Amino acid sequence: MTIKFDDYLNEELQNPQFQQKWLRQTIIEYIEDGDYKEFFRALEQVIKARTTVSEFALQIGMNRVQLVDILHGRTKTPSLVTIGKILSGLGFTLDVKSA
Repeated sequence: MTIKFDDYLNEELQNPQFQQKWLRQTIIEYIEDGDYKEFFRALEQVIKARTTVSEFALQIGMNRVQLVDILHGRTKTPSLVTIGKILSGLGFTLDVKSA
């Protein structure tokens, strides 16, 4: 029996530790290649593993349309404050470490 990657990923994303590792890896890739869309796609996947985007937006006090625009790459440069707000709502923080 073969399992689809999306199904596997959705199952793994039920685990908060995996969510953290998944977001961390996409941030690293963003730093390396400059493509922020994968990072925001990962954020959306983690949000949807926990709740709906609408409920999450309400929870963090953000307009749902604005959040969807960020997650779908329609907002070119979301501020660090906004990214921090989303991560904080998921129970994560940004961290700076030596390379």
